[in-house]
Amino acid sequence: MRGAREAARRRSLLASRTMPDVNQQAYQERLDRIAEILGSVVAHAETSARHRCPYRDRNDTCTALFRCRNQLPVESDVEAFICGHNGTFDYRTAWEMNPRERMRVKKTIADIKAEAEGRRRSQDLGDIS
Repeated sequence: MRGAREAARRRSLLASRTMPDVNQQAYQERLDRIAEILGSVVAHAETSARHRCPYRDRNDTCTALFRCRNQLPVESDVEAFICGHNGTFDYRTAWEMNPRERMRVKKTIADIKAEAEGRRRSQDLGDIS
């Protein structure tokens, strides 16, 4: 019961407070200024996106969570990739899905091939004996 009374008291206090009048012209001027600033940011981003991969950070590390043929593995970190994009072509066509999965599948295929080749060799050696 006490909680309900406390909630009612808070609602009453909030209802008694009034918001200050907002000058609509000043408000619209602020909105226009924000739109102008964000518009120039968008224009710059669109221009740079034609030449620089958006997933390349300032250290040339690829931050994409999908596979791109421009990704180069970092020897010291299995999970990291360097962006190999040099800005001379449209990188957007290079995107593929899940780079870690692709590397895992390639390794699995290589392991299967090596195992099969080993079995064939042992069979061939058995035939010779």
